[in-house]
Amino acid sequence: MKKLIYLFLALLIVACSSDDGDSNSLLSSWQITVDGQTYQESPPIPIYSGGSGPLNDCNGDLAFYQFFPEIDTATRFYSADISHYWLTSDFNSTSLGSYPIKGDYLDNDCNLTLSVTLSDSFENDSFSNGTHNVTSINQISSSNNETLWSIEGNFSGTYTYNNTGETVSLTGSYRSVIATYQD
Repeated sequence: MKKLIYLFLALLIVACSSDDGDSNSLLSSWQITVDGQTYQESPPIPIYSGGSGPLNDCNGDLAFYQFFPEIDTATRFYSADISHYWLTSDFNSTSLGSYPIKGDYLDNDCNLTLSVTLSDSFENDSFSNGTHNVTSINQISSSNNETLWSIEGNFSGTYTYNNTGETVSLTGSYRSVIATYQD
């Protein structure tokens, strides 16, 4: 009986030991710094924080628009969305690097286009000097139906309020979990 208890304890210790894998692989987050003030939306963000699709992208391929949760402050809210290929076969060839960024909502945009909007920006305002760099793409899991990916990146740009000439500089980073689907 003692041997059985020791065997059970040894098995319990091994089973409960820490996992060497990336335990944060399913966590999403994003932050934005506006004129020196940093705001962030951190875990626990749901794996899928919402979106819409399948839609056609700029090349006629199927795409999904992944929404980040809004960051609310006393003066305005910030939102970000990223487009990505719907099908795993299309997304497999995606690489790290520079991708488009815009200061308006996504509409027929290409793979990994990032949209960053301010609640008080209007259609006649302009977004300039935008940069968007995807710094990490990792496959998390894959099944017969879908593949989960973790995407990380950073961005910057400037909003100009055309009515007043006021500018708002922003920088930020994100980590998003996206799903692509098998053909």
